[in-house]
Amino acid sequence: MTDTIGLVVTLVFGLFAFFVGKKVTRKTKKTKEEPPKNTASEVAIDNVQENLKEELDRIQSATDGDSPADDLADLGNARKRR
Repeated sequence: MTDTIGLVVTLVFGLFAFFVGKKVTRKTKKTKEEPPKNTASEVAIDNVQENLKEELDRIQSATDGDSPADDLADLGNARKRR
């Protein structure tokens, strides 16, 4: 007897959750509008890419020098101090 009552209660709550969940998703409207452009993020991305290119150029020039180990160590020490 208790097994059937538990089964019925579970079925009722499951159906209730199913229909309530469907109503909540129906109320939300999906828009096809694109979000506004975030100019701050575009500026930040450009800044990061520019800094990366400068750092890579410094590393490349350090590896092409007379003593690459010393030049790379100097770059690493300068970066640590920042």
